[in-house]
Amino acid sequence: MGITMGAYIDGGGHVGGHMKDVSLHEGIERLLVTGSDEARSIAAEIEKAEYVEDWQALLDAPDVPAVLMLTNTRDTGHRTLEAVQSGTWVYGEKPGSRTAEEMEAINEACRETGAHFTPCYSRRTFPETREIKRLLDAGALGELWSFQANWLTSQAALRGVDTWFFSNEMAGGGILYWLGCHWIDLIRYVTGERIVAVSAMCRTADERISVEDVACLTVRLEGGAIGTIRCGFILNPYDGYDDYQLMTAWEGSHGSLSHFPHGPITLRMRTRADGFCSASEAQEIAIAHPRAGGYALDLLRDFVDAVEDGRPPMVSEEDALYVLRVAEAAYESSRTGREQAL
Repeated sequence: MGITMGAYIDGGGHVGGHMKDVSLHEGIERLLVTGSDEARSIAAEIEKAEYVEDWQALLDAPDVPAVLMLTNTRDTGHRTLEAVQSGTWVYGEKPGSRTAEEMEAINEACRETGAHFTPCYSRRTFPETREIKRLLDAGALGELWSFQANWLTSQAALRGVDTWFFSNEMAGGGILYWLGCHWIDLIRYVTGERIVAVSAMCRTADERISVEDVACLTVRLEGGAIGTIRCGFILNPYDGYDDYQLMTAWEGSHGSLSHFPHGPITLRMRTRADGFCSASEAQEIAIAHPRAGGYALDLLRDFVDAVEDGRPPMVSEEDALYVLRVAEAAYESSRTGREQAL
């Protein structure tokens, strides 16, 4: 038994990947698309899709329980609020709104109607993320003491400084909102602990944009571990040079674990914890990652299942609000030069 979903599309991120996910999801029988001329073109290219003119009629349709929201962050916030107020579930890009205050309104509407919003924090579904979580939960590192997470990618100049991604009015934030947000969510997910304090420096290196393109955060978790998040639109790749650099590393009382997701994905662990590898050896853990789909098919599958089952999705509006509060604390810390408590 499949469902009919709606989609609002107007210049969102990863649209092609999301549409591939929809095409591959056998449980989505029909997709009703509205939005810009881009939406009309996309609907014409997907067999199960058709274009409709009226956004409000889409929300009012009793046979459309959920919509995909693929547009800029400013419009995502108010259209998501409209949707969940009508009882329609929403699956969309992170961070989900320009401000934490806007997301608080979405959370309140979700509590009133029973709808949910899933921001696309897709890394939760990756096998390497699940393995890191499993090892931390199993005590492979003992007590977690410290960690780091880096995400560096190509410069704003190479992505187009005039795009909405680099407009404060349309995006609300820069590298923290677009990529650093993944690490903020992942750190909480794999450790089970919230960030409770942030000290940060943010910079706009490219003066043609109005959001930060470099950010460095030092954060403290509920259990006392401290770590760093460094992210930036700062690479100028050339032939043979990667256009992104990602890594995470975790250190605890019994050992360490690192993750460099380039090429074949492996985790490197050294630990004295009983039941794991010898303390004198570094254990390489190969991760199979046949991630089908275009962007986040596993997360979309969970969302559709949650809609049909009437249960909370894997990632919800509460997670979106948490990430936005951490990001806003980082911006305030950078502005004032003071640590911010959450």
